[in-house]
Amino acid sequence: MIDPISSESLLAQLEQMRGRASEIAADSSAGGLSKGEGADFKNVFSSLITEVDQAQKQADNSMKSLASGDKDVTIQEVVMKMEQADVSFSLMLEIRNKLVAAYKELLSAQ
Repeated sequence: MIDPISSESLLAQLEQMRGRASEIAADSSAGGLSKGEGADFKNVFSSLITEVDQAQKQADNSMKSLASGDKDVTIQEVVMKMEQADVSFSLMLEIRNKLVAAYKELLSAQ
């Protein structure tokens, strides 16, 4: 029998992402940007890219394990990891789109 996908765990992960985004927003709004804070932004964005990459690798590995017949991996786990990777990639893509739009707006203001 197939176990249902837990929406509670997915919602909990989304809440964690929201909390992290709020922390990042609070840190960036704490004052004006200086050269040191620019480096922090670079670190935050590079860690976001690393997390997205890890999520995609985990999804790929779980899919390979399921395809090879590993008994420890269920279809629900594979689907959950694939959805996590998709959501994290979509979040990163939206952040990139907002940054590009803000950059274009700054260029047009000059």
